[in-house]
Amino acid sequence: FGSSLQDLASEHRSPSVSFAKMAGSSARLAIQLLFASALQVQASCPAGEGYPSAESPVCVVCSVGTWSAEGSTECTRCPAGTWSSERGAMDASTCIGCPKGMWSSQEGSPSEASCQTCPPGRWGGTEGLSECTGCSPGTWADQSGATSNAVCTACGAGKWSPQVGATVDTTCMDCAPGTWSNEIGASAQESCTPCSPGTWSSVSGAADKSTCTSCEAGTFQPAAGQANQSVCMRCAPGKYGPMMGAATCASCPSGTWNTDFAKTECTICPQGRWMHSLGSLRGEGCMPCAGSGDCLPDSSARITIEFVNFPYADVDTVQMEKVQVALAEEIASACSIDNQSVVDLQGKSSSVSVSTDGTVSAFVTEVKKFTANELAARLHTRAFRGKLVNSTLAVLGTVKRHFGAGAISLRPEEFLPVTLTSTTTSVVSSTSSSITAFLSTGSSSPSPSGFSLLGMSSVSLSRNETGGSQHHDEPLQATDRKDFEFVELSGTATPAASLAALLVCSGLVMHRI
Repeated sequence: FGSSLQDLASEHRSPSVSFAKMAGSSARLAIQLLFASALQVQASCPAGEGYPSAESPVCVVCSVGTWSAEGSTECTRCPAGTWSSERGAMDASTCIGCPKGMWSSQEGSPSEASCQTCPPGRWGGTEGLSECTGCSPGTWADQSGATSNAVCTACGAGKWSPQVGATVDTTCMDCAPGTWSNEIGASAQESCTPCSPGTWSSVSGAADKSTCTSCEAGTFQPAAGQANQSVCMRCAPGKYGPMMGAATCASCPSGTWNTDFAKTECTICPQGRWMHSLGSLRGEGCMPCAGSGDCLPDSSARITIEFVNFPYADVDTVQMEKVQVALAEEIASACSIDNQSVVDLQGKSSSVSVSTDGTVSAFVTEVKKFTANELAARLHTRAFRGKLVNSTLAVLGTVKRHFGAGAISLRPEEFLPVTLTSTTTSVVSSTSSSITAFLSTGSSSPSPSGFSLLGMSSVSLSRNETGGSQHHDEPLQATDRKDFEFVELSGTATPAASLAALLVCSGLVMHRI
C-alpha cells in the first residue's frame, strides 16, 4: 500500500503523465484506503474464528483445543480436564472431558493424551476432572485409576491416620500403649481412649478395652492412660485394696486396723473390742466395748458398701427397686437375719439406699446371733462382695468388666425411726430463721435440746443417752445458703441425733424466710 502511494506521487511529478492515467491511479488509491478502513473497524469474528492477539485484529480460524462463538473475537481454550482436536470449533461442547479415573491440569489441550490416570491414594468419580479426590484421613489406597472412594481402605481398629491421599497402610499409626480404640478409619489420635485409672496396658495398637489390665488387689493406680504395671502402687498401712483395678485405696473401716503394705483386707478387732476411727494403723486402738460384750448395744449397725462403676444413670426406677431388694436379701443372709430387718436410711424394710455414686447404705436391726466382730468377719470377705455384684448384675442383665464391690464398713449404731407428729412451725425474725419440730418419743415430759448451725453446710451431732454414748456425724445441706445464715433448732425429749435424722432421712423441707 505504501509503494502505491509513492508510485502515484512520482507520476504526478512526471510532465509526460496523461490525465487519464492519473484518474486511474486515484481510483485505485481510494479503493485501497476504503479496504484498510474496513479492516480497522472490524469488531467481531464469525463462529470458529478469532483474533490471534490484541495487536493483530484479524480474524483467523481457532486452533485445536479452542473454540469461539459467533460475534466473539477470542478463541477460548478448553478448560482443564478436557481436550479438543477440532479446528474452528464453534462452541464448548467440542471440549471432551477426560474419562473417569483420569484428570488433566492442562488448559486448551489438543488431544486426550493430556489426560492422566489418578495416582494411588486418589480417585476420580466423574469425567472432566482437573484433579483427583484424595482418600480421606483414616484411609489409604494403593491402586491407580480408581473411579470411586470404594478403593480407599479404612485403617483398622487401634490405628489412626491424619493424612489425605495416603498410598500405603503404614500411614495408619498405632494407638500408643495405655490407650485403645475400636473405631474403624479413625483420623485423629484423640480416637484412642486412655485406659481408666486402676488399669494399664503395654499393647501398641490395642483395639479393645480388654487390653487394659487391672492392677492387683492391694494396689492402686490413680492416673488414666498408663503403659506398664510399675505404676500400680501398694496400699499404705491403715488402708487396703479389696478389689482389682482400684484408682484409690480405702481406709480401714471402724473396728479394723492394718500395719502392712498392699493388704486386701484389714484385721478385725478381737471379740469384745472395737474402734470407731477409720484408717487405724495399730490394733492398740481396739478398746473394750462398754456395757456390751458383743459391741452391739442396740442390736443394730449401719452397713456401707462402695460399688465401683455402678451404672446408676442406666438404671430405671423399676430396676433400681429390684436391685435394692436383692442387695437387702444378700445383707440379711450374711447377717442371718430376716429380710425385713434390713432397712434403708428412711426406714423402708427389705431395702437399701443407693446414691448416685454407687454407695449403698442400710441398717441391720434385731441382730441376735452375732457380735459386731463376727458380722464384720462375714461382710469383709471376697465371697460376700461377689454375691453383691452377681445379685446386682442378675437384675440389670448386663456385664461390666470393671464393675465391683469395693470397701465395706460396719458401724454399731442404733437405728431410730423418726415420725413427725405435729406441724412444723417457722418463727420469723429480722436476723435469723427458727424452726421448731416436735417429735414422737413416747415421753410425756419434754426436755429441750438443740444445736446451732452456721453456714448450713454440715453439722456434727453427739448423742448422749442413758447406758452410753455414740458419736454420730451426718451431713446437712441447705438448698440456699444465703437465706439461712443462722438457724436454731429445738425439739422435745428426742435426742439431737433424732432431729438430724428427721432432716436428713425424712426429707424435712426448710421453709425459706
